[in-house]
Amino acid sequence: MRFILLFIVGIVVADIVAATFFWQPSAGNSSDANPVVDAAARSGQDQWMANEKHNAPSRDLIRKAVQETLDRPWAMHCTAQGHSGLIGAINNYYYQRQAQVWSYGNTYGEEAKAYAIKAWTTLDDNRIERLMGETYSRGYFSLDELQPYARTPLAASVKDAHVTAKPCAG
Repeated sequence: MRFILLFIVGIVVADIVAATFFWQPSAGNSSDANPVVDAAARSGQDQWMANEKHNAPSRDLIRKAVQETLDRPWAMHCTAQGHSGLIGAINNYYYQRQAQVWSYGNTYGEEAKAYAIKAWTTLDDNRIERLMGETYSRGYFSLDELQPYARTPLAASVKDAHVTAKPCAG
C-alpha cells in the first residue's frame, strides 16, 4: 500500500516539476489570440443585440402587464388590492425601463443607450403613458405614492394635468 502511495506522490511531484521548469505555453494559447465573439458580432450587429432576443419579449410582457392593469374598470383601482396593483404596475414599468436604459448605456455606451430609449418609445409605450396620465388626472393615484424612478418621468408627462376628482374617497 505504501508503494502505491509513494508512486502516486512521485507522479504528482514529477508533474509539478515538469510544469514549473520545463513546460512553456505556446503563443497560440494566448487568450488574446482567441477573443470571445458572440452571435451579434458574428452577424455584424452591435454587441447589445445579442441580448435583444431576450430583452424584446421581456419589454413586450412588461407593456402587456401594465396595459392590462390600466385597462381594468376604474372601480378596480379603488379596492386595496386594485390600487396596490396599479401602483406596482406603474413602478415596475418605469423601473424596468430605466434599468434597461441605464444598463445599455453603462455597458455598451451612448449608442446603445439611445437604442434602449428608442426601444421603450413605441406606440404601446405612448398609449401606456397616456393611460397613466388619464388615470392620474382622474384621481386614482398620486405621484407621492410612486417610487422616485417612476415619479420623476411621470411627473414630467403629467405636469399640465389637473386632478379632477377623488373617485375613491368615501
